[in-house]
Amino acid sequence: MSKDLARANTSASRAARSDHDRQTCGHALSQHDWANLIHGDRVSLYVSMFTEPPTQELRKLLLSIGKTVALPIMSAHRALEWGLDSDTLTTNSFGVDEPVADDTLTPETFDTMIIPAQRAGLDGSRLGRGAGYYDRVLSTLRPAHEGGPLRVVIVYDDEVDETVPCDEWDQPVDVIVTPSRIIHVSK
Repeated sequence: MSKDLARANTSASRAARSDHDRQTCGHALSQHDWANLIHGDRVSLYVSMFTEPPTQELRKLLLSIGKTVALPIMSAHRALEWGLDSDTLTTNSFGVDEPVADDTLTPETFDTMIIPAQRAGLDGSRLGRGAGYYDRVLSTLRPAHEGGPLRVVIVYDDEVDETVPCDEWDQPVDVIVTPSRIIHVSK
């Protein structure tokens, strides 16, 4: 299956989910033992978009257990900057809520990066939305087993496959989290 077809199928499946199902998913995601799952205290997360698994409860949980939570900011040339999660986010031109940029927050300072995905493979493959924002960032970092940040993706239960379509520039992940499972990828 091609990336485009996989994205189209996933987008259709996500659009068919009810608001209740999405909210139930968001609550279930926040019930995992994140304090023991993630590495360190500096975590990057994201504000979920549209039909993605909701991250609002997870953001609140991580803050409540003392984690520093950084959120991405989409900048020019499909690059990401970072800012601290707060109650005062601004909606960008894509409809995504973003914080104020903080130059002290860089991917090299994160202990864990929680990354959006449309699908994830048990082999560590990840299918994103196609713009390459996260793959460009991850390609500059060491893997977790070499001291880089732990790479975690969040997807719905039915979005985990043996593998997903990927290219040589697509960056692998270490952990897949769904509403009902935590899957540590073996590489």
